Parts: sequence; structure tokens; C-alpha cells
Amino acid sequence: MHRIALALSFCTAACTYAHVGSGEVAVVRTPDGISQTVYTTGDWKIGYDDHAVTYTVRSQEHAEQLQVQAADGLGITLDTSVRWHIVPNEAVALHTELGEHYYDVLIGPTLRSQARRVVGRYKPDEIYSTDRETIEKQITDGVTAAIKGRHIVIEAVLIRGVQLPDQIQQAITNKLEAEQTALKMKFVLDQQEAADQQELMKTKAAAERAKIDAETQADSQRTAAQAAADAKRIDARATADSDTIIQPHLTPQMLRLKEIEANRAFAQSPNTKLVLGNGGSVQTLLDLRSTAAESR
Repeated sequence: MHRIALALSFCTAACTYAHVGSGEVAVVRTPDGISQTVYTTGDWKIGYDDHAVTYTVRSQEHAEQLQVQAADGLGITLDTSVRWHIVPNEAVALHTELGEHYYDVLIGPTLRSQARRVVGRYKPDEIYSTDRETIEKQITDGVTAAIKGRHIVIEAVLIRGVQLPDQIQQAITNKLEAEQTALKMKFVLDQQEAADQQELMKTKAAAERAKIDAETQADSQRTAAQAAADAKRIDARATADSDTIIQPHLTPQMLRLKEIEANRAFAQSPNTKLVLGNGGSVQTLLDLRSTAAESR
């Protein structure tokens, strides 16, 4: 029993604990070298002479102010930041190859190199305004490719600001303002053109309606004239047809009868004072009057 107690006492005195917090892993260095075990969150019993180095596995971000040159050789200052995380189960390899200061050894220099390479393809105004997202992606892709297999995952490289020499920045600002003014003027002209087109369409529609109304009125007039002409033709044809039918029956005896009937009608009128001379005689007129008087 005494020997067991002594052994436990010796173990307690010769051991210590490595505390690994949430979102961390630990690598333990022993007198014999680096342990190949990756210690995750918890309290781990390690040797008294062992030393634990912790690494965060959460996303990390580091700001960098980069001095680069544009395509025209102009010096530019980029305010950037890079975001990354380590591969947890490769923490031992990371510690062995790069150590605790892996950012200064690998990420920082690679970021600066890739930023210079990418920015050197662009003009200052492109970096300042239009192509910033494209440049960010190209730098991110470049850093990712350069550190592939080095136990680190690059999440993003962000350009937070671009600092140009004052005269260049003012020139770019003036250019952007001119472009905005041109766009505004184009918008106004487009609006005016649209209004003119709409007014022209209204004028054309009104002219078309007037043309249709005039044609309708002309058609109505032509129809009425045609109807009147047709009526006259029908009347003339009827008169002609009537004359054709009656003419054969107008014998001298029939005409004499019509004459007598007419004279008799005149004779019956109290205001009638006529003397017939064409084939008639006073005797005939007197006879007609006598006949008329008797009939009354």
C-alpha cells in the first residue's frame, strides 16, 4: 500500500493539465518532440515537462494596409483585410511547418504579393470605382492557390478603402461626376423623346380618326346621291312605262271623251267663263251648262 500511494503521489507531482477552450485545439510539445494528437476542447492531463500550444479554429480577420502600383505605375494604398481559419485536424502539421506565427510567415506575405500582382493589371479609376469586387475575388483566388495544402482556408480578401494621390482622386471624382451628369442628361432626353413620341402617336390617331370620319361622311353622301339618282331613274322609267302602256289606247274618240269631261268640269264651276274654240262651239258650251244646271 505504501508503494501504491508513493506511485500515485509521484504521478500527481509529475503530471499537469492542458486546458483547451471552446473553439480551440491544442498541440502538445514533449521533451521527445511534438505529439501527433490534436487536443480538442476540454482539460487534458499531460506530462509535467510537456507544453501545450493552443490554436483557434474560428474565423479570424487581420487588417493590412498595402502599398501597390496600378497599371500606369501610380502608387496606391489599399486598406484591406483578410479572413481565414485553420483546418482543425491539421493543427499538428501547421505547428510543425509554420508555428504559432503562421500569419506573419505565410498569410501576410502571400496577401501582399498577390495584391501587387492583381492591382498591377488595373488603372486607378478601375480600382477606385468599377472593378473593386473583381479585384477582391482575384486576390482571394490568388492567395488561396498560393497557400493550398498549408492547413489554412482563406475565406475572403476585402478591399475596405482605396487611397490615391489627391490630384488623381480629384480627377477621378470629376470624371465620375461628368458621367453622372451625362447619364442624367440622357435620362432627361429619353423622357422628352418618349413624350414627343406619345404626342406624335396622339396626333396620328386624331388624324386617322378624322380621315375615317371624312370617309364615312363621303360614303354616306355618295349613298344618298346614288339613292336619289336611282329614285329618279325609277320614276322616269315608270313614267316611260306608263306612257308606253297608255299611248296605244289614246284614240281620237278617247281624246274627245277626255275633252268633254274636262269641259263639263269647267262648266260646273260658277266662276268658269270660257269660250271653247278648238273643235268646240258655243252650242256645245251651252249644252254643257244646261246639263250642269239640270244636274243641280
